[in-house]
Amino acid sequence: MSYYSDSNVKSRYIDPRIYVPANNSTGRCTFELDASEAAYLPNMRLTNIGVTIAAKTPYNKQVGALSIIRNIRLMDGKVLLSQVNEFRFHRGFVNVNKPNSVCEAVSSTLECSALGFSTRGTDFKVGRIAEVLEADVNDVDDVTTPTNAAWLDLREVFPMLNSVSHLPTAVFKNLRLEVELDTRSSSQVATSVIQAMESLRPVLVVDVLENPAIVDKMNAGLNGASWLEVEHDQFLIPTHPLGNGTGASQGIVQNVNVKLNGFTNKRLERLLLVKAISPGLETSAGGVLGLGMYSSQACFRQSLQYRVNGRNVLPALDTKGNNRRLAMIVDNFGDCFSYIGSNQYGSDNTLELNDARNLLGQLDYMGTYIGEYINDLQLIYQRTGLEDTTLKRPTTEQLTVHCYGETRKIITIDRGGSYRISYAQ
Repeated sequence: MSYYSDSNVKSRYIDPRIYVPANNSTGRCTFELDASEAAYLPNMRLTNIGVTIAAKTPYNKQVGALSIIRNIRLMDGKVLLSQVNEFRFHRGFVNVNKPNSVCEAVSSTLECSALGFSTRGTDFKVGRIAEVLEADVNDVDDVTTPTNAAWLDLREVFPMLNSVSHLPTAVFKNLRLEVELDTRSSSQVATSVIQAMESLRPVLVVDVLENPAIVDKMNAGLNGASWLEVEHDQFLIPTHPLGNGTGASQGIVQNVNVKLNGFTNKRLERLLLVKAISPGLETSAGGVLGLGMYSSQACFRQSLQYRVNGRNVLPALDTKGNNRRLAMIVDNFGDCFSYIGSNQYGSDNTLELNDARNLLGQLDYMGTYIGEYINDLQLIYQRTGLEDTTLKRPTTEQLTVHCYGETRKIITIDRGGSYRISYAQ
């Protein structure tokens, strides 16, 4: 826009008004935006996200330094504008929902992750070749052993920010960003779960419009907007009824039929399922295995049917093919980073991939497009158990399934500056 080429836009660096550091624990920070500014642009950025740690260690390979964020929300006084609950499991998918080249060259640097693989010339194995930005002992501005920190475009988190041209303070009088932090060892912020760590103090960067004449002209066209809010629900796939990895469970189909209430009376667009296993099963000898706990586990001979308002969405209860599930994700969500065995259970990919056994079956996402108003939503899931004596047994182990659905919301702004947010019918 033209106002970027003159002095009408200024950047502001905002420290949190409230900051409770997460020192091997949970914490929080709250940013309050100055109401004396005429308007804020929606391109808000949260910077300096990360930790200092007792010994230099890579961040979580999939989520990077963003894994310290547990929940995040944008508020206007007591009004919730947008939020993402269980941020890390959703962000894990967002980070892989990009071509390999983008992961390797761009996003992995911004988020301090280890996504984006290349073929190594010495043995022709696939793995991370590019530099990985790690957590270190001292703060980012220290001369020796400075840690690395992530940068987060909040438009990727809050879809509302993509639907408005600006946020005038005459309408949004008490803008506030709230971030819940978590650096407990069980949260796998780094690839070591035995190193003490403390969160960095984040900084919010915003662009403000200082010219009231420009803001008034833009306000004249700001009468409403719509966007797809990402909302969360979850359910459990219990341990196989015939035992966890026992011989009795070998080849026996487990059926799980659940009703999701989190999207009732809302218009649901795309639905994503992330199948998380117990965090303790993704660690060994104090280290995190593969991509860690924010990945999505592959099971054996899986099937999934979506029942919307009494009607089946898919022609049959058949998503057993690994490529079929991946194709549904790519068709509905776009290109995804992947590797050999990323959504398979029990294959042998050791000749082609570095750290192959730990990475096996960690990117098995499921999802589809619904596109209907929800009165009743049921999921019918099946997996086949296998006898398994290893510690991690995803074909029979209990899994927590995080469900992220896009619900259409609208905001209506009247001439007096008041507004109303509601769900679209």
